[in-house]
Amino acid sequence: MKFYTAGTTPFGRKVAAVALEHEIKLDAQVINVYEAGFLDAINPLRQIPTLVLDDGTVLYDSDVICLYLDSIAKKPTLFPDKDRWSWLTRCSLAKGLTEASVAFQGQKTLPENERSRTLHDRHWTRINRAIDALEKEADALAAATLRIDQIAVACGLGHVEFRHTKDWRGRCPKLATWYEAFTKRPSMVATMPKA
Repeated sequence: MKFYTAGTTPFGRKVAAVALEHEIKLDAQVINVYEAGFLDAINPLRQIPTLVLDDGTVLYDSDVICLYLDSIAKKPTLFPDKDRWSWLTRCSLAKGLTEASVAFQGQKTLPENERSRTLHDRHWTRINRAIDALEKEADALAAATLRIDQIAVACGLGHVEFRHTKDWRGRCPKLATWYEAFTKRPSMVATMPKA
């Protein structure tokens, strides 16, 4: 399976972590999505991650790819029936956090005259609201056996720390404690973003 990703994408990191947890080998192709015109033919959104199966089937969106990898795994599912609506909601919160962090980074990298103070503030506010909400979910994250919401939250927080700040830890001590322990997992260490 050919896996198109980049060294700093939190969504690609989520897929890579799931693959490692399930001991599924992916042929990772690290690309610059802005220069990857070839991707248009298989993923009209030209987004990463994109997974091309051995039979040529193309999957995109990290959630879809993670579900697929889980479906072919020989290890326990990361998508259990127990507490499904709670952990799915945490996944959505993690996805929103990650999207806001990526968008905030996008604003920071624009030329000064193209930046929007309004969007900058909206993304930053959303990031902080999401992290504060996750602090209230820290006990649920810590109590679970390995599950997709934990991976999604860790990847989102990891992007915030890699691109922006670690200041959230001071106001969210329970979440910080969980995150510190969870990111010691081999799958998290191996997928740490690289500049």
